[in-house]
Amino acid sequence: MPLLLTADPGLEDVVLAELADRGLAGEARPYGYAGLVRTEGDAAGLLDLRSVHHLIRERAHLTLPGRGLGDAVAALSGVAFPELAGGASFAVRVHRRGEHGFKSPDLERALGAVLVERYRAPVDLEAPDLPIRVDLFDRRALVGIQLTRAPLSRRYPKVYAPPAALKTTVAYGLLRLAGVGGRGRLLDPFTGSGTVAIEAAQAFPGVAVVALDIRPRVVAGAQANAAAAGGAGAGRFLRADARRLVGVLPPGFDWIVANPPFGRRLGRDLDLRALYARFLDQAALLLRPGGRLVFLAKRRGMAARLVAERPALRLRHRRVVELGGLYVGLFVVERRISPS
Repeated sequence: MPLLLTADPGLEDVVLAELADRGLAGEARPYGYAGLVRTEGDAAGLLDLRSVHHLIRERAHLTLPGRGLGDAVAALSGVAFPELAGGASFAVRVHRRGEHGFKSPDLERALGAVLVERYRAPVDLEAPDLPIRVDLFDRRALVGIQLTRAPLSRRYPKVYAPPAALKTTVAYGLLRLAGVGGRGRLLDPFTGSGTVAIEAAQAFPGVAVVALDIRPRVVAGAQANAAAAGGAGAGRFLRADARRLVGVLPPGFDWIVANPPFGRRLGRDLDLRALYARFLDQAALLLRPGGRLVFLAKRRGMAARLVAERPALRLRHRRVVELGGLYVGLFVVERRISPS
């Protein structure tokens, strides 16, 4: 049966690239569903993927007759789970997108009751032998067996976890899109919880990483996370202002990977624009010719204009990724070899 990999919507191609590294092929957005990649193979060999949250063994794909609870139960009751006949425990987990006449727990209880009656199988909500996963996309449903207990993206305990901390999968995607690899110098100028720096150190150990934040407590928190992730190999953590780095850091960085603030705490848009403008000026001076900057920006139009206004920078690629319900711009920018 096919294997489904859950990913961050907008970064499915990063999953395909990571599979290709292992000689495997995949299909992005099967059935048109964002945030999924389908592949074939042994799940045990994919448990160290860095671009993926969960692995699911696909069992069925079907269309519901309507949006009500009875419609969903009627359709899903036709999916067989012969493993339960042998006394295995189970739990049903429902993930919904779209409008329905019920909530996820309603369907979990209703479908669970059907399976208990049919197979006389026990329910175990904490550690089931068979975690049954149902993903609803409006009137369509994907049913499978979730093979991962905890997300693969939860790689290490976070001692310091500020609100809206970057996911490890997103950090890995940014690093891949920047072309990080081999040996070189990487700057993480808005380190936050340290995710980019830690991910770079773990995935690309030949890269020298410098991670910065203007707030001392954030720098300390990122260092604590790096220690929890397995040591001090995540690079240097410094207190510095991303708007004033020339003279603080030597130029010639191969990559800059940044997750700047989205503006929720900065107040007026003018402040946000000034932050991005000054940061881009610094990036243009710190990158080596041909070096790459990858960054996220909620104000996509503003960010694109600011890049276009800087002759030393060239926009190579942009896309939209979904991060916790926010649709954020991802920009891949190159330092021109010679300004044009």
